[in-house]
Amino acid sequence: FFVVVMYSLLVFTVPAQELPPIEIFTTSDYQAENQNWDISQAENKYIYIANNQGLLEFNGAKWKLYSSPNETILRSVYVKNDLIYTGCYMEFGYWKHNQYDELIYTSLSNEIKHELIEDEQFWNILSLDNWILFQSLDRIYIYNTIDASFNIIESETIIRKMYLVNDIVYFQKEEDGIYKIDNG
Repeated sequence: FFVVVMYSLLVFTVPAQELPPIEIFTTSDYQAENQNWDISQAENKYIYIANNQGLLEFNGAKWKLYSSPNETILRSVYVKNDLIYTGCYMEFGYWKHNQYDELIYTSLSNEIKHELIEDEQFWNILSLDNWILFQSLDRIYIYNTIDASFNIIESETIIRKMYLVNDIVYFQKEEDGIYKIDNG
């Protein structure tokens, strides 16, 4: 009897582990395509999603869809301060809210002196200090936010992924290895 009472006390006094609330959104909720490629959150807690149909903005209550600048699949999104950087087919740049709280797009890829590679898509965006890095499968475009200049890292093999670890940018070149960007 004593063992049963002790067991009962232990069972009822052990705190339950609470799970965070999970909410599932369907395409009918956000009124866009079913494939989402990337996600980023702003300081104001808004969520931005790179979707097949464009840029999705979620404020916690309402969804809003912005068509991609050239009406192609949006592949990447990254929020820094009040700018939402995106990449898609043959285009990358940023979005900023205007006085009516609408997002307005500004192209950065149009400012590059080099032409984009045919069929280039931008799969990843990172930020380090005053630079924003846009990664395609063939190049990494490094945008200096202070003077609006660009540096470009070219690759003869496919760049699969780019990572930021302890303030160092690493990128993987297919069948070649892992590289790091050191002092630009």
